[in-house]
Amino acid sequence: MLRRFAIIATLGLASALRPTPTHLAFALSQPALSRRALLPALAAAATVRPSPALAADALEQHTTGSYQVTFGAPAGWPVSEQELQGSRYLYIATDPAEPDSANVVLTFQPLAADYTSLGSFGTQQLVGNSLMPHLGAYTYDYTIQQTGKAPRHLRTLFAVQTEEGRGRRLVTLTAQCYESKYAELKPMFQKVLESYSTSLK
Repeated sequence: MLRRFAIIATLGLASALRPTPTHLAFALSQPALSRRALLPALAAAATVRPSPALAADALEQHTTGSYQVTFGAPAGWPVSEQELQGSRYLYIATDPAEPDSANVVLTFQPLAADYTSLGSFGTQQLVGNSLMPHLGAYTYDYTIQQTGKAPRHLRTLFAVQTEEGRGRRLVTLTAQCYESKYAELKPMFQKVLESYSTSLK
């Protein structure tokens, strides 16, 4: 019997940014997760419309309490937290001077216990286009475009948290901006992904 589970990804902005949450669901009908199946979930991280400028080059480290994750966001960007239905949680960092600017989003979603590593989703070639072995994570670089809107470029890190050998959570860390600004912001986005660390394995 093929394993089957659904991940519901819900992203929204802090109340000051007038949130309009987007609900996105996708199901995996087999352990290997193809790029085609993965792209709708990646698009959920882009629900915040970016603007042309990134405010700062320096990162501030943020911790996530019981999730035991540390990540960096541009200095001066406040981080809002949202607890969502179904044991999902997210953190969003945005530029306070430009609410529609590029953003950083960290999400936590529960996993079935038998999904114990990124290998449960498939090979590196199926899941992403680069590997960060020192972080135990894949990264995925991609663009999306909604009809009538400018294309956006996103970089997402994927990691699996386990406890006592059982899968607990899928963690994603995404940085995104307009495609036209990506060349300028790519070094910062790389720093954001490399800032990820966790005490859970």
